[in-house]
This record gives sequence, C-alpha cells and structure tokens, in this order.
Amino acid sequence: MSEVDDERAFRHALGGFATGVVLVTIARGAGISGIVVNSFTSVSLRPRLVLWCLGDASDRYASFAEAETWGANVLARDQQAISARVARPGAFDVSDLPMDTLAAAPVLRGAVTQLACRTVERRAMGDHLVIVGAVEAFATASADALTYFRGRYGRAGEEG
Repeated sequence: MSEVDDERAFRHALGGFATGVVLVTIARGAGISGIVVNSFTSVSLRPRLVLWCLGDASDRYASFAEAETWGANVLARDQQAISARVARPGAFDVSDLPMDTLAAAPVLRGAVTQLACRTVERRAMGDHLVIVGAVEAFATASADALTYFRGRYGRAGEEG
C-alpha cells in the first residue's frame, strides 16, 4: 500500500467517528473570518476549557493560529449550507452571515451552542496546531445539531 493510499485509508477510518460541525470565528480587521472544524472537543469543566485543531496546510492558518479571542459555534442542522460554503478553500469571510458578539467574540446567530473563547495554549502536534481556549461565556439553544460522518452530513437531535 502506498503512503497516499495509507493516508486515505486512515482518513476513512477516522471518518467512522461521527462528529459535530463547528464554525470557529474571529474578528479580523473590519470583517469576520471563519473556519469549519470537526476536531473540536471539551477538555475540562473546571476551568472551562475546549480545544480544536488547525491544519498546518490550511489557507487560514496565519489568521487563526495567532487569534487570541474566537467564537466556537456548534452548527444547527439547518446551517449545513454555511458549513459547505466555509469549508471551501478561500471562503473564509463570513461577515455577511448573521453574527452576534458574545464576550468580545463573534458568534453565529442560530447556532446550537455559541462559545466565546480566549486562547490559553497552542501546541504543535504532527501536522496540526492544537489550540486550547478558556470559555469566557456561552449560550445554547434547542435545535438539532449538524453532524459529519464518513464524508456526509447528518443530524443529532434532542429527541433521538
């Protein structure tokens, strides 16, 4: 098996873990930039910490790697088009989306959960930068969440 085939097989294996879809947002100049990630998880309840991973090869690396304040938005089922749009290379300006501000972080209106975070640690791991954030404020709503599994979108609902 070639290295490329092995990498595809490993990516497919990891795709067997269903994840939520998170839009990370930062204020950038007069606008707002976003990146879609599924490498997002809680780290600690006390203190409130979350983390996400930024690929070294991302076209948004320079902007997001140094961000001190950011929003993490768990996308709702009806926000799939936002995910698909922002996931495309070069499509990082999200200033036209309905945004609010939560504890100085830009957050997406209508998201299942909005977290306002401050970066507390960055660590290079393999081909990604792991970014840990302290949650300064949060809001949550009743809605089905957008999920991603084996390259396809789905949903996770509150009532199964």
